[in-house]
Amino acid sequence: MSTPMAGHAKSASTAHPASTGAVVVLVTTALFVLTQLYAAIPLIGPVGQDLGGDVTFALSTAFSCSYAVGFLVWGPLADQYGRRRILLIGLAALTVATFGAATASSVPVLAALRGMQGFAAASFAPVALAYLVEATPPRRRAVAIGAMSTAFLVAGILGQVLASAIALTLDWPWVFALCGIVLAVCLTAVALLVLEPPRPAVTQGLGDRFVSLVRVAAMPRVLLLAAAHVTLLLGFVAMYTGLGPHLGTLGLDASQVIWLRLVGLPGMFASLAVGPLSRRLGTGVVARLGFTIAAVGLVAEALLSSSLIGVAVASLGYVIGVAFAVPAMITLFGEAAAPHRATGMALNGFVLFIGASIGPLAAGLPVAFLTLLWGLAALAVAAVIALTVFTRITGRQEAEA
Repeated sequence: MSTPMAGHAKSASTAHPASTGAVVVLVTTALFVLTQLYAAIPLIGPVGQDLGGDVTFALSTAFSCSYAVGFLVWGPLADQYGRRRILLIGLAALTVATFGAATASSVPVLAALRGMQGFAAASFAPVALAYLVEATPPRRRAVAIGAMSTAFLVAGILGQVLASAIALTLDWPWVFALCGIVLAVCLTAVALLVLEPPRPAVTQGLGDRFVSLVRVAAMPRVLLLAAAHVTLLLGFVAMYTGLGPHLGTLGLDASQVIWLRLVGLPGMFASLAVGPLSRRLGTGVVARLGFTIAAVGLVAEALLSSSLIGVAVASLGYVIGVAFAVPAMITLFGEAAAPHRATGMALNGFVLFIGASIGPLAAGLPVAFLTLLWGLAALAVAAVIALTVFTRITGRQEAEA
């Protein structure tokens, strides 16, 4: 005989079906999905030597551009057809494309496969975050989302280190081959553990969802956020792309560069402090603080560019600033787009990774590393100014409401 308590527990389980195992699988998958983006940073050199010529566009920009565009496509599809279905389709396509990248024998083929990887990978982040919001019990929701956000950030450093280590010990195709194996395991685990949460009846057509996206993108507040947000991963990817060759001029070999890249890893966990800080200071203040810290870190790195210790400490400070800014900006996009928060998340990803696609091109400009750092610092300052204007406009609108 069932008791009222048992019936309540069953109802709660049905409404929020995300188990601890499902959350762990999604967080682990997030780490390896985003690794596909950041692995390109240390691979530009070895892949270019192997295939001949400049592979910056094929390896990095093709992925990032496709990844950015994919955000605008997969989000509405998941709203229309369900989270689990889109997660499985996207991960299956990403796994196939990743194995394919391991076999690329020319720059055009690599560009096509990296583009496929990027588009497929874009299915994961917005859909997985939406799934955690809907399917995780309220008491565990903040922890689950925080863990997912941290995984996205940690991939920025871990992806570089993993790709460097594998390329040095085996060869660059093994980066994609081994990642393909891990992604296949993740796909199987998602299929077994992730259950679709209850969904309201779909009353809006797929075309209407894309129309809503365009309307939100044209909002002045969203445009100001986009102007700031585009600089974030642009600076991160450009700085780390230019850092490797610069460290070579200071006498470090490829294996030693790996250790200096790892210096920034602890800084990524600063994102865990964003929630408490936002409650005390406000999300807009934390976002501006993040960009300010990032700008100071870049200036310090420029001033200390001839010192290994100076570069290491300054890069750590820069990463802390990025770790503050990313989750704060995600929240601001959702608030600015309300009630179309899912659309706001899609635009957030699109803008963020358009910046990431420009980063390698910026690092490839015929300028000294020192000049690159000063330019990136100026962009971070411009982002602070855009966010200040955003805050004033938002305050004025709230006062008038």
